[in-house]
Amino acid sequence: MILTTTKFDYAIRDQKGKVVFYVLLWKRKRITLEVFDEYWRNVHGPVCARLPGLHQYWQFHLNHNDSSLWPTIEGIEYDSFPEDQFDGIAELTFMSEADRQTWFKASAILMNDEHNIFSKAIGYNTSPDNSKTYIDRIATEDPNGNLGILKFHVMVKKADTCSVEAFRQYMTDSFAAAVVQSDLVLKFRLHLFEEVDNSRPDAAGVVHFEPPEKQYQAAFEIAFQNYLEMEKFFDSEEYVMAVKDQAKYVKQISSFPERTANTFVYDGKMTLAGQRSSKVAELITEVGATNQLQEDIVSLMNGQVSLLNGNGKQNNGKPNSSFSKAKVFDITTKKERTMLDKFPGTASDLVLRLFARGESADSEGFCEFFTDTPVYQFGNFEICFDKAAIKRSSDNFHSQVLAVYHEIKTMWEVGDVVFVEMDVYYWRKDGSIVALPCCDIFRVEGDKFSELRIFMDVNPVFDPKIPVPNTSSVMTISEGKRVSPQGIMKKFYAEHPDGKQRVATGFAPKWSLVESKWSLVEV
Repeated sequence: MILTTTKFDYAIRDQKGKVVFYVLLWKRKRITLEVFDEYWRNVHGPVCARLPGLHQYWQFHLNHNDSSLWPTIEGIEYDSFPEDQFDGIAELTFMSEADRQTWFKASAILMNDEHNIFSKAIGYNTSPDNSKTYIDRIATEDPNGNLGILKFHVMVKKADTCSVEAFRQYMTDSFAAAVVQSDLVLKFRLHLFEEVDNSRPDAAGVVHFEPPEKQYQAAFEIAFQNYLEMEKFFDSEEYVMAVKDQAKYVKQISSFPERTANTFVYDGKMTLAGQRSSKVAELITEVGATNQLQEDIVSLMNGQVSLLNGNGKQNNGKPNSSFSKAKVFDITTKKERTMLDKFPGTASDLVLRLFARGESADSEGFCEFFTDTPVYQFGNFEICFDKAAIKRSSDNFHSQVLAVYHEIKTMWEVGDVVFVEMDVYYWRKDGSIVALPCCDIFRVEGDKFSELRIFMDVNPVFDPKIPVPNTSSVMTISEGKRVSPQGIMKKFYAEHPDGKQRVATGFAPKWSLVESKWSLVEV
């Protein structure tokens, strides 16, 4: 990607992001950098983008510290220990502290995904207005790939004898003030960090703890058109002024060259990369596939079970209309069919059939949908690596609840992977009901699942004292819009051959049998 640059300053477009969560990320040793990049931007990123509260969400994929970048100043360290060489930065901005807390509360589903690619994740917070873009001459606001310029993410540790207040004053009033006077600098964005919250527990196999001596107190993003422009900057009067007396305030500078930048949320809305993954967004852009941006396709891809009428237009008129009259436009056969008849033998149909086993507490039938060497992780519970372990986990969970129901909001497929967003209703043993947001990721091999990751915080099921606000529904992620009809699983038992057979053979869903039951025919 060759980015358009200009003398016009776009810095104002970042002003709404008042507070930041800035996360340094180390890849797992057993995976390649290529796998790390692909999974982070195409799997983990779109899940994160769907969580509420975000104003902006960028991924910066980096090379390791280039200690030779800056002209050296005596008393300042430029090298990094091997264990301090991280591979990426996730920068999330929020319009208020309340929005940041909303995101934190919803982010539990990400923790179970961290260990797939990260070995360490250290999160820094900034206080209001302590993250600021001073200058930005890069016209593109939401990049997705290599920018075609030089950009560095520079981590800064303060001098031991310098107070936090004096360090921050130097970074803003001296360093930043001088740097932005240069026409050679395309972008300069500065973050002043609070101390790392080391009370944040580690995830499975992912370190969240950072000793005080390892922590940074600031970071800045700086960009140049090319190496010549950068070297001219180092020879400039502006640079001399910026680094005057720097060793009094700064102990270490570590510069991480940016390989790619990917934007998943911008101005509070998911980008194409956030909706469809970074790779798919690249392909759509390269081909010029404007039809992929049309409302009917966007709705379809955000949920494969979207209601459509016969001419391919989205039917938003009657979200609660009778299901038997609902039609979908099948992009494979070009024929109209009832929704549940669209999926026989496909991955999405397998998902519905698996959910039916879970809702009837049929652990044995549930296990039959998995390969002999599966990976299964349900929320906060231990990972299972064979069918026997899945059955034990399923039996144990169902013994602690009366019933389960899956209210599917969106479902879509990317290759052999199925993504499902939903609210899951649980009937506790005392008869009370709690609805929790959930995101499932399935990997399909043939007609079986080789992997299922269930991202949710299930603790409120077992502890009614844990508050679950109404805004926890995944419906809030898309501004209250649902792209799937209500009651998909209810209709599964009434219309799908497998669902009807299960009811007839004694495998009705438990929610139809409990005291506060729902009718099987209720819509």
